[in-house]
Amino acid sequence: MILLIASVSSYGQTNYKQSGTTTVSIAGTSTMHDWTMTSQTANYAASFTMNADGTPSSLDKVTFTMPAESLKSKEKAMDKNAYKSLKTDEYKDITFDLTSAKIVGKTITCSGKLTISGTTKPIDVDVTYEVKNGNLVCKGSKKIKMTDFKVEPPSFMFGTIKTGDEITITFDATLTPNKI
Repeated sequence: MILLIASVSSYGQTNYKQSGTTTVSIAGTSTMHDWTMTSQTANYAASFTMNADGTPSSLDKVTFTMPAESLKSKEKAMDKNAYKSLKTDEYKDITFDLTSAKIVGKTITCSGKLTISGTTKPIDVDVTYEVKNGNLVCKGSKKIKMTDFKVEPPSFMFGTIKTGDEITITFDATLTPNKI
């Protein structure tokens, strides 16, 4: 009985934090050319219940925070217009908080609340994971519309160049178990 309790408790809930470089990219279109903004300043934390083989059986908690002004393109003028549209003077961070998750194979379907520019909306995103040396390497992508979050798609040169409403958010993060 003691061995059973010990084995169950050793594969229980594990808290994870980001490790190494985390990348978040936002890509879209404009009447002139496609564009991308990238950040390596996101902060992730997660809590998983793990199986004996080191794979997650459930995802119990995820928090994600990224300073909106950490998103950078190749053009400072574009960054400035994007920050204006995101109202970064008032809303400093883009956040995600998990409300539920389902794991099937190597895919985690995360349901949660995404907040951009002060507007919070429910969102589902599929995340693939791979276990590497005890870490979880997580990748995902989601298309959203800026106007769903009350973000006016930026325009340039007095409105002659306009960005499309739909953007693709892509992320890549390595999560490492917290050491107690």
